[in-house]
Amino acid sequence: MNIEITEVREGSHAVIPSFSFDAGLTGIYTDIKRTQLIMNQLKHRGYLHGNHEGLALRLTVEETFRYHIGLSGISASVEEMVALFDLQYVQKTKVKNLSESHRNCLSFLRPYLYAKEFLVIEEPFDRTDEEGRQVMTRLISNMRDQLKAILLLGHNLEELLLMTDDIYRIDQNGLHKMDFNEEPVVTVEAEQPVIRIEKIQTKHEGKTILFNPPEIDYVESVDGSAQVNVAGKGYNCTLTLQDLEKQLRPYGFYRCHRSYIVNLQKVREIITWTKNSYSLKLNDRESSVIPLSRAKLAELKELLGVS
Repeated sequence: MNIEITEVREGSHAVIPSFSFDAGLTGIYTDIKRTQLIMNQLKHRGYLHGNHEGLALRLTVEETFRYHIGLSGISASVEEMVALFDLQYVQKTKVKNLSESHRNCLSFLRPYLYAKEFLVIEEPFDRTDEEGRQVMTRLISNMRDQLKAILLLGHNLEELLLMTDDIYRIDQNGLHKMDFNEEPVVTVEAEQPVIRIEKIQTKHEGKTILFNPPEIDYVESVDGSAQVNVAGKGYNCTLTLQDLEKQLRPYGFYRCHRSYIVNLQKVREIITWTKNSYSLKLNDRESSVIPLSRAKLAELKELLGVS
């Protein structure tokens, strides 16, 4: 299946470029305005999903599942489906009394049952807690094997990376395939290198800002450039991720993903989404959640001294 998006212009400026993508699980990283323009184009091509859609507030969770399972004609029982969505503990609760996270997970029942070939999901993890994210990750992973194409639209890159590395960015400069393999994996010598730095230099709004390494929460690759994240803000850095990895390792930093370097002192929790998908939750100001490569899990646990 090939999905085509036609160009949308405002005067002489192309807000949405024309592009197409093939079957599979694809992410589009962009702002709310462009998200809505894309969804308007695709509303007659497949199933569009946004949070809280199609919920009858007066029904209980169990009644909601019973109604839609009966309507869809699938063979699964109500108990099986409620457990799949991890809502068994609130199945007697009315929808109007659910937490926002539970309600958002429940709203995904309709696309899970009714989407046939092509599904568009707006902000898949919006206003969901960690348990809700795990549920949504599992459900989308299940659907990936059943549908021909799933398109995720969002403005949170870390959340999109939980589901796929096949991500495109749309901004004022057009459409860009985001490359998370821009640098080769470098084996770091076991012997501790000599510490040669005191500050990490960044640029922000025309200013040069210097940070002590312990101030940094994590570093990420954005469109092939390194961005240093401190107290909820991102600062551009001229160094490559590879250079920063070498310089920051003596201060307790670790390359947890090909596009992320994390300050291990800031790691609060290792989150398991699926057997192949992991994240790190930090104790920074934003309680950031960043990807952890499966291949890095064992080494990270050893470094942190956890089992």
